[in-house]
Amino acid sequence: MNYEQPTSTEGPDTAAAENGTAAPAEPAGTSTNRGRGKAWLAGGIGAAAGLIVGVLVGQLEFEQQSAALSDAVTACGVESTDGILLGDEGQSISMQTEGAESLGAPYEDVVCVLFELEVPDSVVSRIDSTRALDGRQDAEWENYSASWGYHPDSGLDIVVEISDEK
Repeated sequence: MNYEQPTSTEGPDTAAAENGTAAPAEPAGTSTNRGRGKAWLAGGIGAAAGLIVGVLVGQLEFEQQSAALSDAVTACGVESTDGILLGDEGQSISMQTEGAESLGAPYEDVVCVLFELEVPDSVVSRIDSTRALDGRQDAEWENYSASWGYHPDSGLDIVVEISDEK
């Protein structure tokens, strides 16, 4: 007998199939399903890595902002000055100046801290012109918000907080 080799590369090897030596045919779609599984896995890993990096970057940014108030206190050398108190884990600072009937920080120390925080001239002017009758005032600049009040007997009372970025 004269056997000829099949010339077609499509489909299973019919001669081998007739002799029982052919490998079983692979079910349709099996090879593409394995590729899809790998794509889902790679996509999931990429999404998780992106989430982790985003959270870490967000925390680093937050830490830099929170250091601004303590840096200002250090730059002015008022860490242990009565009337100046960092609060909220460095997210706020409360400052109380001397009044006719109360003790507090010297006005110059408060001015130094405000200068370090780059308070705009317009806000400084509003602080300087606040009277007891004006009640509590507030302002915002860059990443800060402030509220203050003044009375001759108790002095200037100002709270500066780090606020969310705009």
